Amino acid sequence: MTDPRDRRDMRRSPVPLSPMEECAAARDVAAHAHSGQLDKAGDPYFHHCQRVADAVVGEKAKAVAFLHDVLEKSPGWTRDRLIETGFSPEVVCAVEMLTIQSGETKDALTLRAAKNPLSLVVKRADLQDNLEQLERLGRNGAEYRHRLQLLAQVSETKSMAPQSRNGDADSDDLD
Repeated sequence: MTDPRDRRDMRRSPVPLSPMEECAAARDVAAHAHSGQLDKAGDPYFHHCQRVADAVVGEKAKAVAFLHDVLEKSPGWTRDRLIETGFSPEVVCAVEMLTIQSGETKDALTLRAAKNPLSLVVKRADLQDNLEQLERLGRNGAEYRHRLQLLAQVSETKSMAPQSRNGDADSDDLD
């Protein structure tokens, strides 16, 4: 169980964080939240978060990458706690899009994550890193290849969707 003092230590000022500060805070939260956890290869789980962050471009995407498994794998971390810590609604929304819901399949999670530009790039990097971990261990990564293919299909569908006057793809194509 999380020590209440840990919660107090992770709170931030009500002043909005710059993208660089948000990324640094996300890195700190991930290191703290995943402390003692191990990845598929038996390495510290934080290393997975770091690799996913290294695979994406932009401070917001990196912040989401660091936080992508915090709600799912770290007791005591909630959407509200991320907001209290000072993360932007954009980052928190993307993290939520990457968090499996009760009764949801991993395919459904993957398709849901594809609806948000930040969660899409992070999900792709997450799946790729998980696949590479399994391949290094000589294990079958078919489930990750399948979900990467799902993302590729969604991306292809989005790129073929008609554009509205403001240049945004029609948002009804994924519902």
